Amino acid sequence: MEDQIAPAAYREHQLGGLVRGAGMALAVGGLLFVAATVLHPSQETPTTILETEPRLVGSHAVYIVAYVLILFGLPAVYAMKPEDLGRSGLIGFLTTFTGTALLAISSQFGFIAPVLAQDAPRTLDQIPLYEPVVVFNGIAAVSFMAGFVMLGSALTTSRVFPRLSGILIAVGAPLHLVGFGIAQLVSPPLWFVAVLGSVALGSGLAWCGYSMWAEKDSPPPSQDA
Repeated sequence: MEDQIAPAAYREHQLGGLVRGAGMALAVGGLLFVAATVLHPSQETPTTILETEPRLVGSHAVYIVAYVLILFGLPAVYAMKPEDLGRSGLIGFLTTFTGTALLAISSQFGFIAPVLAQDAPRTLDQIPLYEPVVVFNGIAAVSFMAGFVMLGSALTTSRVFPRLSGILIAVGAPLHLVGFGIAQLVSPPLWFVAVLGSVALGSGLAWCGYSMWAEKDSPPPSQDA
């Protein structure tokens, strides 16, 4: 008789592989998020965009890859123990997923910014003030920050992952975007705040991802002779 894998054991084995794969994606995404922030120029004006074009374009490309990998990993974070994360964890996951997806979309602006800075600097200055762009960026920023605060807080109280990883996630997301904003609008030297926020958020996500990836393999599927 041909060997057959028990359906339940096979599903468990496949699920374990998906969780570990999602964990790897989340870990790499968190680390790339830090790298993108370190690479990104501290200010985006027509002059600085042209002066730092390779860094700007490169950092936005890395941001997009980081966001996509984080999106691959986030569902597994919630799916680990949804009953322990509760309603706040579910709301945090959905809000975080939305904000991360919107930021991934908005990051493509880094690819056209050098062209606008060269040929239409006044247009470049006006785009962030255009009402639909203001609304889109506002929704993206608020959902990203609020979602990670809620999700990180739920992870901290539920102990699904190491408690410190949840704290880093909850603190890092708002710190990163607030630092990003004040560096662009107030003082470029304050960019270090955005970097610190990215280190906190990225390391928290990478910690959760590594925890999932490092889980011992599920027992091999049982076979009947």
